[in-house]
Amino acid sequence: MFRNDPRDLAHILGLMQKEAIERCNFDQTAAKREFAQSLSYDRRFDSFDYGRLIERVNEARTCGRTLDLDDPYLQRGGNKRPGSW
Repeated sequence: MFRNDPRDLAHILGLMQKEAIERCNFDQTAAKREFAQSLSYDRRFDSFDYGRLIERVNEARTCGRTLDLDDPYLQRGGNKRPGSW
């Protein structure tokens, strides 16, 4: 059903986040822990730093930003791109 291209992965992340928030009755702190646990079960996200990925997904949802999964900062041990905030 889903492939491993960035568009499908971003969609999956959105669904995982929504499900975590609903399971935790909209408690954001508990939802982040639940989301991190869900990420740990999905092997497609093993190369990502879960904390950074969760924050970026939250930013994309609340601020309307585009989720760029090719950003090296989202990888484990990755650095921010020059000029990024």
